[in-house]
Amino acid sequence: MKYFKLIRSGIDAAPLLEELRSQEDAWLINTSRQDKIQAHRDTNTIFLSNAVPRPDLNINENQETRLTPVSKRFPRALTFLTEFAREMNCHLSRATIVRLKAESKVLRHIDEGSYYFLRDRFHLVLQSPTGSLLMSGGEEVRMREGELWWFDNKQYHEARNESGDWRIHFIFDLLPADYADLAVNAIFLPGEPARSFEPAPEPADKPAPTGPRDIVSSAIRECAILHAEKQRLISPKGAGNSWLIDMRRIFMNATSLDAAAELFWQQCGGAMPFQVGAVETAAIPFLSAILMKSLSRGTPVNGFIVRKERKTYGAGNAIEGSLTDAPIVIVDDVLNSGSSMEKAQAVLEQQNKTIAFAWVLIDYESPAGGFWRKRRGVPVVAAFRLSEFGLSLDQPKPGMLATFHNRWRFASPDPNFFHRVPKSFPATDGERVYFGSDCGVFWCLNASDGSVAWSFKVHTPGHKNLWSSPALYDGRVYFGSYDGNVYCLDALTGGEVWRYSEADWVGSSPALAPELGYLFIGLEFAVEGKRGSIAALRMENGEKVWEHMTKRYTHASPAYWPERQLLACGSNDKEMFLFEAATGAMRWRFETRGGAGLEGSIRHAPAFDSKRERLITGCADGWIYIIDIATGKEVWSVKTDNTIYTVPLVVGDKAWIGSADKYLYVLDLERCVVKTKIFAGSRIFGPPRLLQGRIYFGACSGLIYEIDAVTDEITGTHQLPDAITNALTYNPATGDFYALTYVNELFAFTRAGIG
Repeated sequence: MKYFKLIRSGIDAAPLLEELRSQEDAWLINTSRQDKIQAHRDTNTIFLSNAVPRPDLNINENQETRLTPVSKRFPRALTFLTEFAREMNCHLSRATIVRLKAESKVLRHIDEGSYYFLRDRFHLVLQSPTGSLLMSGGEEVRMREGELWWFDNKQYHEARNESGDWRIHFIFDLLPADYADLAVNAIFLPGEPARSFEPAPEPADKPAPTGPRDIVSSAIRECAILHAEKQRLISPKGAGNSWLIDMRRIFMNATSLDAAAELFWQQCGGAMPFQVGAVETAAIPFLSAILMKSLSRGTPVNGFIVRKERKTYGAGNAIEGSLTDAPIVIVDDVLNSGSSMEKAQAVLEQQNKTIAFAWVLIDYESPAGGFWRKRRGVPVVAAFRLSEFGLSLDQPKPGMLATFHNRWRFASPDPNFFHRVPKSFPATDGERVYFGSDCGVFWCLNASDGSVAWSFKVHTPGHKNLWSSPALYDGRVYFGSYDGNVYCLDALTGGEVWRYSEADWVGSSPALAPELGYLFIGLEFAVEGKRGSIAALRMENGEKVWEHMTKRYTHASPAYWPERQLLACGSNDKEMFLFEAATGAMRWRFETRGGAGLEGSIRHAPAFDSKRERLITGCADGWIYIIDIATGKEVWSVKTDNTIYTVPLVVGDKAWIGSADKYLYVLDLERCVVKTKIFAGSRIFGPPRLLQGRIYFGACSGLIYEIDAVTDEITGTHQLPDAITNALTYNPATGDFYALTYVNELFAFTRAGIG
């Protein structure tokens, strides 16, 4: 379906309904929606978050929201809404609880305006005895109680309640974090007379600009260039800037935007035919102006938008719009590092397309941008150079960086766009590459060319199928599945050797102890109070040797220390456990700081620091814990600014661990301090790995980083089209690195050296 997507089902609505029923009077506190809007005449509404009053703006153009006084009476509702928004990397905008009368309907209507254009609409069904019937864009669904749906409210839509009782929904809008800088109201100056938005007249001795290049140049000088003497300017890494150019100030003015589009056509019109694309978000209004100008010129062209990160709901697009066979021009406001262009190139290559040339308003003439142009060989046309505005970049010429080239790629069908989390890490035995997928197929590919050697299908509904990373040993491959089984297959043929079937779900990855003949793995169950366990199975036949039960799910993977025969594993109990691997006897349990819900859970494997006999783990509460193995007590810890979903890497006296706060933390384990932080510009879920003497990790931007293991300097990057949430693997037999994106596309690429 194009206009609907089921995001989640099985949500326990009972606590939310209980809270709502205790506040029955809240339904009539504000009746403006049903009183003023004909389409909603048969509804009652409780406003939890509403538009900030702006009498000068139409409600559909008002971008700013705030919590209402009555929202304080609904803490459970606000907790659900804010946690879901954070999970989606969005900001909560307007939020309501709406009930529709028995045997009545919401009339056909459409939500128009810039407020809705930037946001996505969600419905959580709390109460609907016969299911909630909703139509949009010619499609129809029946939403059931406990289901959370996205739908496109920018299409004509209507709803019906066919039951004899109230239909009750949470209805709320989410603003993607990438669009937050666009969702800003103009400054309101009450009591002042209306002002013209035309530029102030120039002095008589200075003629007003007339041509499009003069208009844009003047607008950049007067509006877009900001200096630190007048306001604080912050770089993406948090440092101060002495100046910056904010081209959104140009694109939000009709005169300068139109002139910029005209300038593009003056310089590029002779190169037609072509289609025009842009990377979100700053270039979107510029692209729109170019497309509108093409229509008025009588030479309409196709346009499209490349998303920085694939949308996790709706259609899950990486490209908004359609591609044609025409040559591609990518437009942007500026060319600095070339990262936006590189992202566009990677996404287009996924569609077997390339960039014919790029057009930018300002070329910063930076060393990084020049390096990108040289490496990619893409012509760049620029309307202006940075030096024309009396500015220059105060940065040293970057050192020579390693370059990489994709050798082959393999895309597993039917990926799960919604869960941008660590999934199955690829493993290789030199001749073949093994990994699991969202569609329930475990793949074995030939390392030489990515062709399928064999595949093995598990049978489970839903899209959490094979997130367990395979473990290889002695001609066998071991992994878990969300069908509740742990599998052992023949690595050469894919034939099943054995399966362990006592769990309900297995998202954990196995750790092997060949000297004991054991496989360790986390298990998950549908039994209240006994939701998880950490189990030891015999590698030979899958027989259970020992098991430790946990109250909550054990999605985390265990880590094994062969020299000491110790096993460590975390759980959603907000605890880390240490066991005697041979017997399952528990040495100790360590409780994280945590908080309510899953905030203190551990959902990944820890790492042993054998030199200092300590255990290192990240946690959903944002802390990195370093624990003494002998006592189970905290030695020291580091607070990051977001959840941690990565496995630490320990090499010598240092540890590397990524955080969703977009930094890779480098710990000095001997001095017990943070040595440095490496900014990745996007959330880090992919664990760092030591491969060929260098550190490699991926980020949700799709960018793979190479780090010098001694200096911790970035020595190379490689852009892929989608988020890298899994650990990279290296194959010495072929010289290939393997990176599996969160949409189950495996890339084999080589390091081409310094260039």
